[in-house]
Amino acid sequence: MKKWRWMGSVTVVLLLAAMSLSACSSNGNSKPNAENGAGAPTASEGNAEKPKEIVELKALFPGDTPQGFDEVMAAVNEKLKKDNIGASLKIQFIPWSDYGNTTSVKIAANEQFDMFLEAPWLHMGQMIASGSIYALDEFVEGRKELKQSIPEMMWEANKFNGKIMGIPLGTTQTMVYGFQVRKDLREKYGLPEIKTLDDMVNFLYAVKENDKDLIPFVVDQRTAGHNAQRFNSLYYTNDFDGFAVTNEFLATSDKKVIPIYERPGYENGYKYSEQFYKDGIFHKNIMQEQNAATLFNQGKAASFPYYSDGVVNYTDLLKNVPGAELEIVVPAGDGWKPLSDFKQWNFLSVPKYSKNVELVMDVMNWLSIKENHDLLEYGIQGKDWNPVGESGYESISDYSFPGYVMTWRPQLARTPSTMIADDKKWVDFSKDANNFSPAVTTGFTANLDAVKTEIAQITPLNEQILSPMAAGLHKFEDGIAKYKSEMERAGSQKVIEELQKQLDAFLAGK
Repeated sequence: MKKWRWMGSVTVVLLLAAMSLSACSSNGNSKPNAENGAGAPTASEGNAEKPKEIVELKALFPGDTPQGFDEVMAAVNEKLKKDNIGASLKIQFIPWSDYGNTTSVKIAANEQFDMFLEAPWLHMGQMIASGSIYALDEFVEGRKELKQSIPEMMWEANKFNGKIMGIPLGTTQTMVYGFQVRKDLREKYGLPEIKTLDDMVNFLYAVKENDKDLIPFVVDQRTAGHNAQRFNSLYYTNDFDGFAVTNEFLATSDKKVIPIYERPGYENGYKYSEQFYKDGIFHKNIMQEQNAATLFNQGKAASFPYYSDGVVNYTDLLKNVPGAELEIVVPAGDGWKPLSDFKQWNFLSVPKYSKNVELVMDVMNWLSIKENHDLLEYGIQGKDWNPVGESGYESISDYSFPGYVMTWRPQLARTPSTMIADDKKWVDFSKDANNFSPAVTTGFTANLDAVKTEIAQITPLNEQILSPMAAGLHKFEDGIAKYKSEMERAGSQKVIEELQKQLDAFLAGK
């Protein structure tokens, strides 16, 4: 989201698929077969094969088209041709507000495209239940660079029903939530270092009192839902219990499946959001906003969501706002070990009717080679970026590709030269699995086939009720009463019983 970076982390992020496919291979074999899709050659190996016919692969991703994207894509497609992959890429970006519905409609209508961003916070559960996306296990196994660019633990933790239903896209084991804060403003107000959530709230109200033209905390509709966790004081303690089985149901440390509204402290973040919206801490068009990062980087806001995903959001702020200083705030104490199931937020999936699954995976393997990854992720070297050491980079243009849709690989990600020490601290924290407490759901993926009708009715409630609540648009008491009622009407108890049965069986087999 970028979570969804960012999102997500961010998220990211937020908000929320085999099939009969034919391969486009040089021997004309129409049956998908991992052996037909050998890994792409590296540049150093060369390729003496007869030039392959080039097939255009169409990808659908959310967000805005990056600045300078056409020139970079021309270079990417020229490199694909030079390396004789037999493919070119055509990427279409769809506004975040339309992406989920647009991809659902296109897949239901069998409209031809070859890959797209899918996610559990989007509609991955429904896509899997309906058989709408391809299981990729055999194709991953045959592609060395792709397999090696993602740690084995990440592959295993991100299977669905024991299958790879999308390539997991991430740079860390798990992201943590926090805040990007204008340190110069905090010092201007005479406030101490922000160490607790109460300190953070005091900062937001100090902004409102002292700088009336600034938005104290800017967030957009994609990640407004994360406010419920970001402003939950229990999240920053080891007492924050319950890890997601689906977006709507959790499994607690005592191995019990519950609806999310039964989590201890659940109401905290929502009540903060309600008060923040009322008091002007959030901006009034929060659910229509899609450019929160731009507002922050233009100096129009005092704080912005943080995700420990290694993506720098603050370059323009420090460049364009004289005297601006930044600090990253994750208001947790020493010894904090947040829960994690080590799953990623974002996946590259292939729709059921694509005739090019082999070729898609050849391209994803090709993008798992460092020089090719760097070309799409960072742009044209010398024009858009320059390397800094073996694993760093300096951006020299406005090109910014959302790597969470396609290119994020833990073994290939570079560190921005502009990363501040606070950010690096939490990114390094998030890369180490030992810093997290394994949730009881680690390695578990629910099979929603038996409750797909109920889930189809429950999932829209996140966007219809919970997201507006997390943005502060509705009173918590009214919103949660409606959410509970609609959940029960849709069959939440049946879902809980099914998930509990599956979790019990999974834990018994460990």
